[in-house]
Amino acid sequence: MHNLILVDDAPWILKDMEQIIDWSEAGFRILAAVSDVNAAESLLRSHSIDVVISDIRMPGKSGMDLLTFINRASPRTLVVFMSAYGEFAYAKEALEKGCFHYMLKPVNTEELLHTLERCSRRLAEQERDREAREAYGNSMRFLEWIENDVTILQAVARLAPKGAAFPSAKRYSFATVKGKRTFAEDELRQLDNLLASYRIASCRWQTSAFKWTLLGGWPDFRPAELRKLWRELRSLSADREWDIGISSLAGSEHRIGRLYHQANTMAETSMLYDGGESAIYRYRPEANAAVPALRERIARAARLEHLEAALFEVHKGISSKKIHIGGLVEIYNQFVVSVAGIRSGSEPDGADAITGQDLILHCGNPGDLLEEMRSLVDEQKKKPDEAGSLQVVEDIARDLDRLYAHRISLKDMARKYFLSPNYLSHLFKQEKGQSFINYLIQRRLEAAVSLLEQDISLYEVGRMVGYDDYAHFSKLFKKHVGLSPFEYKQSMKRQPGQASS
Repeated sequence: MHNLILVDDAPWILKDMEQIIDWSEAGFRILAAVSDVNAAESLLRSHSIDVVISDIRMPGKSGMDLLTFINRASPRTLVVFMSAYGEFAYAKEALEKGCFHYMLKPVNTEELLHTLERCSRRLAEQERDREAREAYGNSMRFLEWIENDVTILQAVARLAPKGAAFPSAKRYSFATVKGKRTFAEDELRQLDNLLASYRIASCRWQTSAFKWTLLGGWPDFRPAELRKLWRELRSLSADREWDIGISSLAGSEHRIGRLYHQANTMAETSMLYDGGESAIYRYRPEANAAVPALRERIARAARLEHLEAALFEVHKGISSKKIHIGGLVEIYNQFVVSVAGIRSGSEPDGADAITGQDLILHCGNPGDLLEEMRSLVDEQKKKPDEAGSLQVVEDIARDLDRLYAHRISLKDMARKYFLSPNYLSHLFKQEKGQSFINYLIQRRLEAAVSLLEQDISLYEVGRMVGYDDYAHFSKLFKKHVGLSPFEYKQSMKRQPGQASS
């Protein structure tokens, strides 16, 4: 129900307006009917008023004076003027100054109802915009907490001033919900309601266009109750085509960075497995149980044949779910170092190491990554013909300069230029002094710096340079620029003569 006040110096008009329609049925509550602007201003100071319907010409302060006051003191309030036919010039001026609509006196019932319907739609749009701005602000604060790696206790304490009641709990965990499309609010409320029905206090933040992350406070569960919750979560995620990653349980003294990244990594786990029975993946310490021994084996490899044999064990570890994304990335980075070491006899600096998000964004699925690892070995068994390599690399660099905002992989570029991915990687590093992935990241971040100087939201900046996952974009940006996107944008506001947002 929306709050509304009527303003007119003629008592009989106020009385007629109160009785002309069923206001409650139209979705409005008449909070007051007053005869002068001063009384209206007083109400606007002390109450939340959604709509003001007012005469334009009145003794003393006019409707135009009231509009000026509302524009300054309550800009979300919609103003609808009533005017006589001969006062059209006033109505025109009022519309230019932000009046929502005007109606001719005597007011027609049908026109009034139509105007109120339009007011309801505009108010609903304002509320959606307000909720979106609030959610965006909350998400930015949450991502700053991750960057600063605050404790769960600190995060919970900071929620209280924002109006998010979050009861203390013995154990907490993070969950990341990843969808194949943007989320509808009613879908998220279903998840909220399900958790609440099991006494799990939760708060959620949007961390990319297709991801939400939740902090949950867990009560003590009986085993049967926990199994029932698990079944319902699995059913909901299957219906919505969600992948859900859940971190380990922790006390309030634990820091949120590690738990958030556990949940985020597990939400990406579905890319490792085809035809998995569940779209929910819980973090377990043994998740990468096979990784330490494999890394050691790869690091000690003295011949390329040893590395080929290790690849079989990597494939087996993925199939048995003893290697997850984080572990696979560790193995890949060690594999690259070992191949280069066997070739040159010295260990490279590892500056081109990839991250889990690099794997997801640029390397496709684990099968593609394993294929690339095999090609690393194959390419070392033969001396490549590097004739014309400079022109090929320049052509590819131009493609990256032009298409950096798109999803681009080394494999795609290699296919376009009829090269193997590993040979292309070798040529690119040789000619440009940095890896394909790092060149692409640098180009994206250069574009991001320029976009952050404009009035564009941080989410949009990330998306416009190729990163749907804001957390990953923010982490990369801070690593290369020294400030997070949020901090960089704030610093631009403080510099005189710079664009503000």
